[in-house]
Amino acid sequence: TLWATEAIPLYATSLLVPLLTIMTGSLLPEPSEQCNPLDLVCRRKVLAAQVPYAPSQAAKVICGQFFDPTVLLFMAGFSIGAVLEKQRLSNMIASVLLRPFGNKPEFLLLGIMFLGAFLSMWISNVPSSVLCVSLAQPIINQLSHRDPYAKALLLGIAISNNIGGMTSPIASPQNVIAFNWCAEAGAPISFLGWLSVSLPFCGTLLLIAWTILRWRYPPLLRVLQISDLTREHPRLNPTQMVALGVTTGTVLAWAMWKPLNLEPYFGNMGIVGLVPIVTFCSLGLLDRNDFHNALNWSTLILIGGGLALGTVMERSYLLNILSSAVENSLAGAGLWTYLTAFSLLMAIVANFVSSTVAAIIILPVVANVGKSIKHPAAIIIASVLMDSAAMALPVSSFPNANSFAVTRKLPATVADYEDEEEKGAGNRPSGATNILEVQDYILTGGLVTVIAQI
Repeated sequence: TLWATEAIPLYATSLLVPLLTIMTGSLLPEPSEQCNPLDLVCRRKVLAAQVPYAPSQAAKVICGQFFDPTVLLFMAGFSIGAVLEKQRLSNMIASVLLRPFGNKPEFLLLGIMFLGAFLSMWISNVPSSVLCVSLAQPIINQLSHRDPYAKALLLGIAISNNIGGMTSPIASPQNVIAFNWCAEAGAPISFLGWLSVSLPFCGTLLLIAWTILRWRYPPLLRVLQISDLTREHPRLNPTQMVALGVTTGTVLAWAMWKPLNLEPYFGNMGIVGLVPIVTFCSLGLLDRNDFHNALNWSTLILIGGGLALGTVMERSYLLNILSSAVENSLAGAGLWTYLTAFSLLMAIVANFVSSTVAAIIILPVVANVGKSIKHPAAIIIASVLMDSAAMALPVSSFPNANSFAVTRKLPATVADYEDEEEKGAGNRPSGATNILEVQDYILTGGLVTVIAQI
């Protein structure tokens, strides 16, 4: 509620999570006895035997979420974006990749959404959303503060990368989990079989989202100057080559994480993200002021709070209780009732916790119910699609938070604000504000989630 209403700053709400967790004693340790996820009786027995962590232990566990490798992943994305912007590389990249989509705002929006969905279909939506935001930044810099098209671009990137995470069995961790549970429940689905379901659904949802964004955030400009982005730096200098090389290597490592089997060496993609941060700061591509300002610490605290909340919901067994309650209350119901109930549960839960965590906790129950009503594949796939479609808050997914972190500088005075079209985007003073607000996610992302549910 505090995140949705912004009654207090978002980062302050995040800092309440560890405080309330420790004061209420709601964090439980990992179970000592491992149960088959389909054995609900065993799971209830284990839950009843759990004793909450002591405050000193709970403090270490819950506060550790604020420096989780996922937070390092965001730090890397912010540092890459800052270097690309500072070195004017984002302009060069954008002019090449976005030129095929023309210079009309509505088609450029559709093009960047298609690019985001296509990339995140085959690689993690982490590098794809980082790349898309870097492409959009030079366009945003051309726009007036009054132009809502900046919000359309950033929301379009977040939504399209979320949608791309549904499309193939390898597009996201939750899809892999669902793919395995289909086989475990006795209803294996092929790669092509998944695509036959997901592509029509995702393609339709992408076009609907594009229409919603055009309606909610109509651009003030009829034509964007894509061709002007590279006029200042037609050739790469050595500093730009270093920045581009480090960025390319990092993105490729993220994209090829599984094919190259990098986990035994780095442990987590977030640790790979330390490479560009250390390199850029050591070589002077980012200075102390960049480290303080470009990394957007308030957003990093927000992400840490989301991870901490997800840990509490998982380790307090709240998700287990909710999913079991849904199963018990719908005993004897038909397929469509179960489809609606579990996809709705997944959509609500995945807005507040990691999509992977939601899949790990809820899909075993979904598989058990699907097996009992002879339709396991249908109910599992419907649930996992809604897992990725949950996008009503900045903390709902990496693409959402990545777009939310984008800022732009404020005009110094009201007169500057009114005359900024004449003065140009490059004459703005220091001091920045987020382009997107929580209400944008609730109204636009929430509407897309509701449509996906329907």
